[in-house]
Amino acid sequence: MYVCNCNGVTRSEVDEAISAGAEGPEAVLAHHGCEPCCGRCLPEIADGISSGGMACAKRSLVAAE
Repeated sequence: MYVCNCNGVTRSEVDEAISAGAEGPEAVLAHHGCEPCCGRCLPEIADGISSGGMACAKRSLVAAE
């Protein structure tokens, strides 16, 4: 499932960046050569970081626009 639609970053890619030491949402995106665009993913990535990874984070479904 995509966490960042603008950059095409998935939950597993977020977890990969967290495991590699990313400590903030911008660092997670930078790990994959991306930058924040619209910013809608930043709170969800931050929740994933504080929960120890997206696999552990509370999952919510958001309708695509």
